[in-house]
Amino acid sequence: MKIGIDARLLSTPIRGIASYLANLIKFIPQYDKENEYFIFQYEDVPRENNYYKYISIKKNRLPRQLFEHYWINFTLPKLLRNNKIDIFFTPYIFVPFFKRDWKNVTVVADALTKTCKEYYSFHYRTYMNILVPPSIKRSDAIITISQSAKNDISKSYEVNPNFIQVNYLWADDIFQPILMTKDEKEKILKKFNLPEKFILFVSVLEERKNIDGIIKVSDILNSKGIDVKFVLVGREGFGFNKIASEIEKRKNHIIHLKGISSEDLVFIYNLAEIFFFPSHYEGFGLPPLEAMKCGIPVVASDNSALPEVVGNTGFLGNSNDYEFFSNCIIKLLDDNDLYEKMKVKSIHQASKFTPEEHITKMVNIFNSFS
Repeated sequence: MKIGIDARLLSTPIRGIASYLANLIKFIPQYDKENEYFIFQYEDVPRENNYYKYISIKKNRLPRQLFEHYWINFTLPKLLRNNKIDIFFTPYIFVPFFKRDWKNVTVVADALTKTCKEYYSFHYRTYMNILVPPSIKRSDAIITISQSAKNDISKSYEVNPNFIQVNYLWADDIFQPILMTKDEKEKILKKFNLPEKFILFVSVLEERKNIDGIIKVSDILNSKGIDVKFVLVGREGFGFNKIASEIEKRKNHIIHLKGISSEDLVFIYNLAEIFFFPSHYEGFGLPPLEAMKCGIPVVASDNSALPEVVGNTGFLGNSNDYEFFSNCIIKLLDDNDLYEKMKVKSIHQASKFTPEEHITKMVNIFNSFS
C-alpha cells in the first residue's frame, strides 16, 4: 500500500507533536518493509531518508493557519489522488473535508479543549470545536496515546471506544543516564548558569502545567530552609503572563530556560536531583518519561495519563496538594537509599515504552485496510 504522512509540523520546533512525528519517520523504516511511504513536508525541511518519497509544500504568503487549511482541503486531495495514496496518516487531527478515495488514519492526542476549557481562549476552543468533530467523523481509524485520553475523546466527541486504538509514546534513545566527569558537569552548569543542586520541570510554561503550583512548592521548601532551586525548561504558553512576575520575584531560586536543544536537555536531565511535574492534565506526559529514562526520580500529579506513564515508580499526588509534593521532595533529598531505588525503578518503567511496540501496532493498523 501507499501511505502518505502529513509532516508539515517538522518545520516547527521539535517538541511535542513535532517530536513524535520526527521519531515516527526515523523508526518506520526499521519496522515496515512492505508498504511505500510518502512524506508531505515544507520544501525547506531536509530530506534525510531515501526510504521515503518526498512531496514538497511551497511556502505561502497567507497566514500560516489559513494556508494550512487551504492546503489540506484543496491541494492535498489532488496530491493523494495523483500519487494513488491508499492511506493518509496525520498526527495533527485535521483531514481533508472533501470526498476521498483513501483511508484517513488520525492521531488525536487528547481532548484538552473539552476537558480543560479554562486553560484555552474562547477563540481557540471555538476553532477546535468547529474543526475537530468533522475530522474525527471522516477518520477511518483513530490513534491516541493513553487510555486516559481514549476515555476523554470517546466521551467528549461521542466516539465508540472500540474505534479508538491506544498506542503509547516512547522517549528517544538520547535520553539515558550519562556519567559525566567533573569538568563536563561544570561546563554544563556554567553554560546555563545552573546551581549544583536543582529540581527540574520540562514543558511549556502554561496554566495547565500548574506552574503556579511549582512556585508554591518552591516557597514551602524555602520556608523550611531547604536549599534547592527549581529549573523550568520550556517556552512561555497560555497564561504565562499571569505568573511571569511571580517567577521574576523568585529569580534567586527559580530559573527559567528556553530554546534548549535536545542534546543539551539530556545533560540537564542528568544533572537534576528530581523531576517535578504537577500538571493538571496530560494526554500522555513525555517529559516525565524522558526523566525516568535518564534515571531521575519523578514527583508528579496523579491525574489523567500520568499514572499510566509513571506507574508505581514515582510519587504521585493531587495536583493541588503542595504539602504532599514538598514532603516527597524532602524525603527524596534526605533518604539516599530510597532515592537510589527510585532511580532503578524509573529506568525499568521507562524501558516498557518502545518504538518497536508503537510502530508495529501502527503498521498493523495500516495493514488492516489492505
